[in-house]
Amino acid sequence: MNRTEPRRPTASLPPVTLTPEQAAAVAVALAAQPPGPYAADGHAALQKVLDVLEPDANRRGQLLATSMGVSAEAGRTAGVRAAVEEAVTRSRVLLLEYRDGRGSTTRREVEPQLLARSGRHWFLVAWCREREAVRWFREDRIESVDPTGETAPRRDLADLGVPPVDRHPAGRALDRKPAPAPPRLVVLPGGLS
Repeated sequence: MNRTEPRRPTASLPPVTLTPEQAAAVAVALAAQPPGPYAADGHAALQKVLDVLEPDANRRGQLLATSMGVSAEAGRTAGVRAAVEEAVTRSRVLLLEYRDGRGSTTRREVEPQLLARSGRHWFLVAWCREREAVRWFREDRIESVDPTGETAPRRDLADLGVPPVDRHPAGRALDRKPAPAPPRLVVLPGGLS
């Protein structure tokens, strides 16, 4: 005998109390969510958070427009990441617009070798044609990427160098040396041959 159980009603969360800062953090996180699984539910949840944060419909519309700007920036970052990953995997030369730690932007032609994570940041490790050496490009400082279609030669990474270390400004001010984090390299499929 085929017996089906009655469907239970969908459960909802009990009321949650958030500070304005916590609600803003939730809104920013939902707005920055890239398209993917549950994106529609994330957008609906963002609408609910904004409804509570700002009951005035005009101001709520302004907040939503601002949050979509955050989402657009997250999409741009995801696009840069996808182009970098493809260049590493397919060994393709890239033209980067890169912003250094002082805020200066330069255009570099690089030969991607691998992606690596050090501390809190991802880096594109690449042969920089301008410097004629291996350089570590912090991924969140890559402003734009233009694939050239040119095949990048594989380089000897014996002179890979030491990964940049994250340092907290207070640690420098107090003259404390942070404990070095062991370098963790992640090679994408199709990596070194």
